[in-house]
Amino acid sequence: MSQESPIKVGIIGTGIFAYRHLEAYRKIGGDKFQIVACCNRSKDKAIKFAAEVGIPESSVYTDPQELINDPNVELVDVLLPVQYNWDIVQLAISAKKHVLIEKPIAQNIEIARKIVLAARNASTVVAVAENWSYHPVVQAAAKYVQQGGIGEIVNFSYDSVRSYNPKSAYVATLWRQKPEHPGGYLSDGGVHDMAHLLPILGPFQSLSAFSTQRYEVHGAQDSLSASVKLTDGAIGIMNLTFCASNVSRQTLAVHGTAGTLRMIDREHIEVLDASGKTMDSSVITKDVDPTAFSDVEGEFVNLYQVVRHNATLGLPLEEAFHHLAVIAAGIESSNTESVAKVATVDV
Repeated sequence: MSQESPIKVGIIGTGIFAYRHLEAYRKIGGDKFQIVACCNRSKDKAIKFAAEVGIPESSVYTDPQELINDPNVELVDVLLPVQYNWDIVQLAISAKKHVLIEKPIAQNIEIARKIVLAARNASTVVAVAENWSYHPVVQAAAKYVQQGGIGEIVNFSYDSVRSYNPKSAYVATLWRQKPEHPGGYLSDGGVHDMAHLLPILGPFQSLSAFSTQRYEVHGAQDSLSASVKLTDGAIGIMNLTFCASNVSRQTLAVHGTAGTLRMIDREHIEVLDASGKTMDSSVITKDVDPTAFSDVEGEFVNLYQVVRHNATLGLPLEEAFHHLAVIAAGIESSNTESVAKVATVDV
């Protein structure tokens, strides 16, 4: 396959987010990606998506194995409930196909570990789709903090609020109402938060948490409050909820020995120096290109570079594992009313 030829994509799962992926593929351009096949257990849904894309009916499948075996497919883009990730990853690796799976990486830590270990030995790319790992201002803030911009991290506080919307199409999906992944929305959405926190703060070591479930339709706990110890010894607080009314905001404050960084959502940055004086935020954002692709589009640009030019994944699988492991530790701590250590890939 030519290094500059478009990557030929087969999409498994043509539900809600498949159309967001389609939008991203189109924005990036047909010189990078071409969707050549799709699969859904409902043939009608698959045909509907195929008609939107222009996929011939001969390349429309109801069995994922058949799509993976399609010689025209180079990359398998999997948009299924996460409990199916491991099965598809094994099939894709065996068929020597690149594979992109949805976050969280798996339905539990044991399976997540199997995916990471299998990917280490694979001849093809195994990646986790986590669009929050491709927010440029957050990436710039992480670089600034990790390079010592605020000194050594001492303490942090993080508050992530999402609104409850019973009319949301996501709420209506059965696999979200009866989740197999820990904490349901807490891991499905909480890994997004980890995609921002981990690059800035570094790895989490342990959590002491409480959780509650407000809405039955969420299928599991939908709010979590945790005291956190980082691997480097710093401590902080993390609050996550999916139960607010018409509010959606993420607020982070990181206090270091030489300053403080504050971030609201993924765009607004404030930096204080060691004396508490506000600094020009361009010290962080000066190299951010506002025209560059970000979010899902940024994720796919990175994936193209990885597949075609052996670049490094923007989200290594070990980090995707850690995202889930932190949320799982929070749920474990809440359930057992004790401090829980964050699981690691290598035990």
